[in-house]
Amino acid sequence: MKEFVCKRKKVFFLIGIYLLFLLFVSQDAWLYDTTIAKITKVQTEKTGEKEGARGETEAYYRQTMQGILLNGKWKGSKVTLKNEYTYSGVTNQKYHRGDKVFIHASENGERLSGKIKGLKRDTYLAAVGGMLLFLLILITKKQGIYTISTMIFNTVVYAVGFHFYLKGGNMIKICNIMVFCFTFGTILLLNGFHKRTLAAVCSTLCVFTVIMGIFHFIMYLYGDVDYSSMEYLGSVENPAEMFEAEVMLAGLGAIMDVAVTIAAATGELIRKKPDIKFLSLFRSGREIGYDIMGTMLSVLLFTFGSGLIPGFLIRMNNDISFLSNIRYHISFEICRFLIESIGIVLAIPISIFVSAVFLKVQVRREK
Repeated sequence: MKEFVCKRKKVFFLIGIYLLFLLFVSQDAWLYDTTIAKITKVQTEKTGEKEGARGETEAYYRQTMQGILLNGKWKGSKVTLKNEYTYSGVTNQKYHRGDKVFIHASENGERLSGKIKGLKRDTYLAAVGGMLLFLLILITKKQGIYTISTMIFNTVVYAVGFHFYLKGGNMIKICNIMVFCFTFGTILLLNGFHKRTLAAVCSTLCVFTVIMGIFHFIMYLYGDVDYSSMEYLGSVENPAEMFEAEVMLAGLGAIMDVAVTIAAATGELIRKKPDIKFLSLFRSGREIGYDIMGTMLSVLLFTFGSGLIPGFLIRMNNDISFLSNIRYHISFEICRFLIESIGIVLAIPISIFVSAVFLKVQVRREK
């Protein structure tokens, strides 16, 4: 009974922290230098229709809004805002009463007017992110705290990597260091420091080395790809390096997951049966790999595919054919998916071999 009451107290405490966090984020306008307004009144009128490329018509609307400034020198004052949007909302959006928006405010006689820069979304992000953290701690308890620590660590690694790149560092060297930090830091924080951790780290780095070797061999054999359709090409000096960096980091998490699972399973098999033969160990590890390989490949496919759907549909709606989309716009995503899928498949035999070597040596030393 006492244990049940204690658990309830912890749950209510976590819920209280979550609600206080949401309350703080919803009232954090004072932290921003950009002027923020809360929309209190909205009037919407239809201004007309235009015909699209495929003969369809799209409605256009104009909004006149009243709002209250939440920060800045005119805090508490009323402001008039205007907005134009289309029914599809591809390049613009409709605003509603209660929305908080970033604006550029200006004084027009005795009245204030403003130009909307964008929607303030931190409250929604805090709600979803806070719910994730709440469920991690509630369901997985201590392991959830380790997971949160890993997420924070990886975010810091990303930030440091971007900092050094913006300072003029070499992108490939920075990404190589980041891969090592991601691999060692993530597996160490989640699994602790022992032989299985070292086996998983070595397996991941071995797989990474192999797939990058395959990548470089193919690039050498067939020459550079056409980077003309690559996004943000104008702001990148060397698109080949950027593409290689994307390949390095794209499927690292899935490869780590396979390596950790195989290392843990192999370690358990060796612990229960120290004299197990390598062939039997390999077969058992292979069966475990078969169980997770399909899921990991599907996760990778959905991860790459979900980001392509909006642009893919917009281009098809503008009479760009399906095959042209694949050839000119998503070829890089296909390359990344195929290379990382090869990495997931190779992670199974490599992880079994590396784990067997590490853990068998440990058993022999203990004897």
